[in-house]
Amino acid sequence: MHSQRGLTVSVTANSNLQNKINISIIFNYVRNHGIAYRAQIARDLGISAPAVSRAIEKLLRDGYLVESEKVQVKNGKKAAQISIHADRGIIVGVDILTDPIEISISDFAGTVLHSQKGPAVDEDSDLTEFLLAAIEDSLAAFQAKAGKHDRHVLAIGIGVPAVVDPKSGQILSASLYKNLADSDFRDRLEAHYQAPVFVENISNLAAIGEWKCGVGQGSRNMVFIELSNGIGSGVILDGDLYRGALGSAGEIGYFITHRIEHDQNGSRKGSLESIASLETLRERSRERYRGEYPGQDSILLLCDAASAGDAWARSVVEEAIDNLTVTIVNIMVLLNPELLVIGGSVCDFPCAEAMIVRPLIGEVLRNYPFQPARVLLTSLGARASVFGALQFALDSLIVHSYPYRL
Repeated sequence: MHSQRGLTVSVTANSNLQNKINISIIFNYVRNHGIAYRAQIARDLGISAPAVSRAIEKLLRDGYLVESEKVQVKNGKKAAQISIHADRGIIVGVDILTDPIEISISDFAGTVLHSQKGPAVDEDSDLTEFLLAAIEDSLAAFQAKAGKHDRHVLAIGIGVPAVVDPKSGQILSASLYKNLADSDFRDRLEAHYQAPVFVENISNLAAIGEWKCGVGQGSRNMVFIELSNGIGSGVILDGDLYRGALGSAGEIGYFITHRIEHDQNGSRKGSLESIASLETLRERSRERYRGEYPGQDSILLLCDAASAGDAWARSVVEEAIDNLTVTIVNIMVLLNPELLVIGGSVCDFPCAEAMIVRPLIGEVLRNYPFQPARVLLTSLGARASVFGALQFALDSLIVHSYPYRL
């Protein structure tokens, strides 16, 4: 998502540039407020009423805003409501990490209209053909439900378990899927739909999802921690996604919380992931209880055994919590966020929430040396990433035309 933060100009704005700035500021104001009135916009933004009217007329002509019939407002006068033209087109969001994948569709105002599960990703299949088929199936289901034949796709957002270059959108490193880094799915999807495709790391998208649609709404400094088969994070700093120089900010699965005996460079698992990820906990539980409880998820087995007092199971869970606590407290000391959100597929297991997540939150708050920050569970659950993909694609699309905001 391209930065929308505090854009400035290096020269005195002439009338054309000032008009462009006004249009951008007003459009982003309406996006944030949902419904607004001309007089309200002029008052809140400190822009003259004639300048507001000119900007709105331009946005109405271009199909970005719509205007309702006049209604009576608080001061007794009649005014027309201004809002985003939601039916301008649709946005598609895809989370390919979930198994099966999830696809959602929103309107131009960001309202989610349709969500559905797709097939599971086959590591040996052609990823582009897989995504095309899954998106087409989702679009067809949406059309059938909505009774609409117009499916003008404005943009597509795709979440990937990979490091993504923040400038080019190219996948730089993908340890979970061998066919991800070498795939040309972005170019081929753009050609097929004649719309831009925006690719971003899955944990970054989950952070955006919670920030825009979940418990993070209203915060400007937030960290999202994803506890799934891998471990990752997404960081919102001063109202913007922070990616780092080459896109790998937030790859906390590679945090070193103890002395390690081997080189982690190029490893599929990071040091923290090798101790505390769900994949690791599953592997250890499966090895310990092999053949004893056929058909039962090994995470459930581990949590049940720990809650029943099994010493080995408790030690495994406590080791994971200890290492996650070190990581999260260090992040909070470094960044001092106002909010930390914990999510990921760990929240799909009520027992894991009780045995791992809530004790983890208690340990984090007990060890954080400053005024306690808010530490909350995700409100969007497994859908945080696909919601983030929608918002990421919509914001990335808009920032090209309307980069200025207050």
